[in-house]
This record gives sequence, structure tokens and C-alpha cells, in this order.
Amino acid sequence: MKKIFFILVSSSLIFLLTGCFVSELGSMSGKERIEYLQSIKPYGAHWIKEGMTRESRIVDWLECGGGENLSDGYERKSGITNKEYFDGLNAQRKRIRNCMDGKGYNWIEQCDTRCL
Repeated sequence: MKKIFFILVSSSLIFLLTGCFVSELGSMSGKERIEYLQSIKPYGAHWIKEGMTRESRIVDWLECGGGENLSDGYERKSGITNKEYFDGLNAQRKRIRNCMDGKGYNWIEQCDTRCL
């Protein structure tokens, strides 16, 4: 009896949680989903400064240790734990942040037209 109850409760929870997740993703139409995905900017795009161009930001970004296409330039190595990965990612982003701050850039959370 306990086993049946456990299976029933577990199945119900999985069903409910899956339904919530699917409804969140499914709430966007095709056009809305495309616009949303296009609005996601890479880490480096959030760094702006007065008078910059895309090209000058890329040069500064690469000099600060950022990766191609304005990525953070940090890749997961095989055999490391999640903690090791995120510790390394945070350290990489801190190095980039210090360098970009030193070059006069400011971080903006929500990209707008200034993100180019």
C-alpha cells in the first residue's frame, strides 16, 4: 500500500512540475520565441562606454581575456565538478570585469540600443 501511494504521489509531482515547465515555454508564440531568443546577448555585449564602436569593444574584450563573439571565453573541461567549473567561470568573469572597468566600460544588466 505504501509503495502504491509513493508511486502515485511521485507520478503526480512529476506530472505537475512538467506541466508548469511546458506551459512556461509554450506560452510564447513562434514569433515571440524568436524575438526572445534574438534578444539574448552574449556576456560581452553588456559592456558599454561612451564613444565605443562594436570593433573597439571587441578589441578591448579580447585584450581583457574574453572569447570570440563576446563570450566569456571559458569552456568546461572534462573531468571537473560543477563547483570547479563555476569557480573558474566566476574567476574568469572577475578578471574580465576588472579589465573592462579599467578601460572605462560600464556593465548594464538589460541590453538596449547601447549594446550595439
